[in-house]
Amino acid sequence: MATPQPTTIVACATAPGRADRAIIRISGPAVADLIEHFVQPTPTARIVSVCEVLLDPSQWGGRLARPSFSCPALVLFAQAPSTYTGEDTLEIILPGNPNLIERVIELLCKCDGVCRAGPGEFSARAYLNNKLSLDEAEGIAALIAARTADDLVAARKLAAGETGSIYRTWADELTTLLALVEAGIDFVDQEDVVPIRPGDLRTRIEHLRAAMTSRAGGELASQAGGNSPLVVLVGPTNAGKSTLFNALLSRTRSVVALQVGTTRDVLIEELHLDETAGPGLTVRLADLPGLDSLSNEAGIPPAFSSSSQALAREAINNADAIIHCDPRGEFTTESWGCPDTTPVLRVRTKADQPGGIGHHGGDIEVCALDGWHLDVVRRGIADIALRACGGSCSVALARHAREIAHAVERLTTVEAQIDPTAHALDTPELIADGLRSALDLLKHVLGRVTPDEVIGRVFATFCVGK
Repeated sequence: MATPQPTTIVACATAPGRADRAIIRISGPAVADLIEHFVQPTPTARIVSVCEVLLDPSQWGGRLARPSFSCPALVLFAQAPSTYTGEDTLEIILPGNPNLIERVIELLCKCDGVCRAGPGEFSARAYLNNKLSLDEAEGIAALIAARTADDLVAARKLAAGETGSIYRTWADELTTLLALVEAGIDFVDQEDVVPIRPGDLRTRIEHLRAAMTSRAGGELASQAGGNSPLVVLVGPTNAGKSTLFNALLSRTRSVVALQVGTTRDVLIEELHLDETAGPGLTVRLADLPGLDSLSNEAGIPPAFSSSSQALAREAINNADAIIHCDPRGEFTTESWGCPDTTPVLRVRTKADQPGGIGHHGGDIEVCALDGWHLDVVRRGIADIALRACGGSCSVALARHAREIAHAVERLTTVEAQIDPTAHALDTPELIADGLRSALDLLKHVLGRVTPDEVIGRVFATFCVGK
């Protein structure tokens, strides 16, 4: 059976809205055919060419006398493999009219094997074609999302490969040490052959572990810390927010009672989502007092002081993402003061009970008492948190810090197994296994042996066209 051709992707690579110019980016095997059918004259590779883009007049409505319609454009064509994605690439620079850009993309997508690109798909192809390492791809996402000067500096180091070069130096040293230990296993029956002395091995491991510990607990921790997105639980009184808060934390942190007004303060705790979103993602989860304006049941008196309500609304205004909890499934948002740009996850709590009048469901239904759909809520929190932070540098560096910290733990165990005064290693197989485990963790950071889910999360934080 013939191997199917990869899809050619197309997207607008500039920010949405009107501008003087906009760029349509195309990558894939169909680029040459698209040039032949829609671009005149044929552009010269790696040189900006002035061309005409031929369009279908039926797209524009009305009656056009000419059988074809053309638009002047600047075109940049580059051939594989010397491109960003490693594939044939075409960039068309047109007037930045959103209607024109959308019509051109629609026309291109009518061709066989051409479709719209998803978020981060161009950079994902660059990674899959060995044009980018995963840390460099994370750096590009972080550059786009940078909010402060410090974020920008750290993101540039990631995107330029400076951070990754340090990791690769460590990985090379670990590879060398592993090879020497495994060579000793091969010659275990020959006492006079010792590829590396235990004392030398331990010294080199100590130096490597010290460098990794310093970075994971120092620079990476300082750059990654303090920027965890704030995710708040919002809803009417007695909506099950505190029960859900405790269930997500896997411990009792907030008091739960049937009495209205039990929660009067804003409680904030760290929620680690490593198992859900891959290493590195931590959010600050906040349990808020119920908002009186969202309580729909008649006869409920104002349960909280004005100060409690003010604290809740201040937390909502500062939130990076919101979990709207409502056991009735109505999700009324009147007078709650949520910024329109804040990502919201609608969760119908107390899903073991009837939905009540006006039940419209939500994004997720959950029963925090027995844990039903709790894992789904965790994935939903991870999604809106990543959307809120836009793939920020803090998330990438936190992922790196955790993987490196785990690698340091493996090396610490290996050190304890080495007797520096011995002539040869007593347990070379165990030492080799520990070194290999630490090496794999470093490769996770570099993206060489990274689980698919982590890779997916990295590129999901990109915007379309990148």
